[in-house]
Amino acid sequence: MKPSILEATKIQARMLIPVVKRLEQELGKEEAHRIVGEAIAQNYVAWREKLGFVEDSHPSEEHGEGGNAPAFPVEQEVVENTPDAYGHNITGCAFADWFRAIGEPEIGALMTCGVDFAAEERIRPGWEFTRTQTRMQGAPHCDFRWRRKTAG
Repeated sequence: MKPSILEATKIQARMLIPVVKRLEQELGKEEAHRIVGEAIAQNYVAWREKLGFVEDSHPSEEHGEGGNAPAFPVEQEVVENTPDAYGHNITGCAFADWFRAIGEPEIGALMTCGVDFAAEERIRPGWEFTRTQTRMQGAPHCDFRWRRKTAG
């Protein structure tokens, strides 16, 4: 049986956390996190390309009810849904819960939250994506927002 995304992430984290800690000792925390974060984001984008997606689709087509996004262990609340804008708050996140419980929210952010901007740049180049806070960082919710870019 194939593990859930959460279980797969836990397995990966058990391997990656000691590597990141060692890189922090050798390179410093900022450089280690930059390198690891870029590598994870690139790998995630490649995985999403293998899964397939409709480029520049409205975010609700992927993230809304019945959407085609991977089955992430999150609870979300839609706060805006118009033809040119979409927003949802992640009010529950099993990734954040687990990484915070083991005392590794920064590495959790590298492995999960950190991929969002690279993925959105590839999946929705015609949309501006923002997120100013995450549950991984201790906020009450993650604030995902998209606005269609205007021509010109």
